[in-house]
Amino acid sequence: MNLRIFGFFFILFLSVFCFASPSITTVSYDNDTSAIKLGITIPAIESNATSDAEFSEFLSHRSLLVIGEGIDFSERMMLESSKLSQPFLAHLVETPEKNVGPMDLDDSKYSLIILIGGPYQNNLTRYLLEHKLFDQTQNVLGMKVQSGRISSKLVVLSISDAKGYSPTGSRTNINSSPLSAILPKEYIPPAATGISIILLALINILRTVFEFKALDFGRSGKKIGEGAKYFFGINLLEAAAIIGASIVLGLSISWQYLSPSMDFGKWLLINTVICLVGAVLHEITHRIFAHLFKIKLEYRFWLEGSILTLISSYLGNAFSVQAFILEEIPEHIDKWKVGITKLSAPLVSAIVMVVFAFLYTQNYDPIYQVVYSTSGLWAMAEMLPFSALDGKDIKEWNSTIWGIFFFLIGGAYLLVTFFI
Repeated sequence: MNLRIFGFFFILFLSVFCFASPSITTVSYDNDTSAIKLGITIPAIESNATSDAEFSEFLSHRSLLVIGEGIDFSERMMLESSKLSQPFLAHLVETPEKNVGPMDLDDSKYSLIILIGGPYQNNLTRYLLEHKLFDQTQNVLGMKVQSGRISSKLVVLSISDAKGYSPTGSRTNINSSPLSAILPKEYIPPAATGISIILLALINILRTVFEFKALDFGRSGKKIGEGAKYFFGINLLEAAAIIGASIVLGLSISWQYLSPSMDFGKWLLINTVICLVGAVLHEITHRIFAHLFKIKLEYRFWLEGSILTLISSYLGNAFSVQAFILEEIPEHIDKWKVGITKLSAPLVSAIVMVVFAFLYTQNYDPIYQVVYSTSGLWAMAEMLPFSALDGKDIKEWNSTIWGIFFFLIGGAYLLVTFFI
C-alpha cells in the first residue's frame, strides 16, 4: 500500500474524531546540521543554537509563514494541527501572499520561509517553481512538500495538497460567497454546510410544531399516484421530479466548481446528466428493497429543499435534499424492513462517493469530482435524523445501526468534501 493510499484512509478515520488533518511538521535540532525536519530531509538552516529549545526560539524570530490566497480547508487544518504539535509555528509572522513578493526573499531578514499552497494557490510558490528554486520534493500523507535553498542562509519550504498543483477542481464559488466578507476562504465550504444543516433542522422543528413532517409541506393527505399521468407505464410526475431535482443539483455543483467560467454551460449539461444517473441509481436501490417488502414509493420534487441547495452552493458548498419520497407502508410491517429499505440507498451512494473520491486522488478528472460530490451529498443529507429523511426511519428502527452508519458515512463525507 503506497503512502497516498495509507494517507487516504488514515485521514478518513482521523477526520471523524477530530475534524482536522494530521500534523506533518516536526522540528528537531541536529548538532551537525541544525536542520529543520518535516518528515523529510531539507537543507540545513544555519544558526548558533545548541539545543532544540534554542533552535525553536531562533526559528520563531527568523521565519516567515506565507499563506496562499487559494488554500483549502485540508491545508488550513494541516497548518493548525502543526501549530499545536510545534508551538514555534504559532509564533511565526504570518502574512497573506499578496503582501509578499520575490523581493522579500531576503536572507538578512529570514532563515526560513514556509509557503502554504501550491502554484495555483500561492503566487510565491509559483514564482519559485518557475525559477527552479526548489531542489527536493516529497509526499507526506498526501501533502506535497518542496524545499530549496535561496542562498547560503535562506531555506524555502512549500507545503500543499494536490489541488494546489492542479488548475481544475478548486471551488470558484467561494470568491463570490457572501461569507467571504467574514471568513477566510478556506473555512467557507464547511461553514456553508453547517448553515445548511442548521436550516434543515429548523425546517424540521417548525414543521413539527405545526404538525407537518419535514419536507412534507404541500403533501399532507396526498397518496401515491395522485395527480399522476402515465406514458408507457412511466409516471410522468415522478420522472419530472427526478429530472427537476437533477437540474437543481447539476446547477449547484456547476456553480460550486465553475463559477463564473466560459465552460459553465457545457459543464452544467454534463453535471446534470451525472446527477440524473446518480439519482436514478439512488432511487432504484430504494425500489429494489421496497418491492421485496411490498412498500410503495413515489419520488416527489421538494421546492424548499431545492432552493436551500442553490443557496448553500452560493454560500460555498451545495448541501440539502432536492426531493422527498412519498410512501405507503403496509400496516404491521416489521420496522427492520423499513429500515433496510431506507438505509440501502444512502449506503450505495456512500460507496460510490468513496470509490470515485479514491479514483480522483489517482487521476484528477473533474467527472470523478462531480460523481463523488453528488453521491456524498445524497448519502450524508439522507442520513440526517430529520422527519421524512431516511435517517429518521433508520434511527427509529435501530439507533445503534443508524449511529454506526451515520459515523462511517459522515466521516467519509467530511474527508472527500473538505480534505481531498
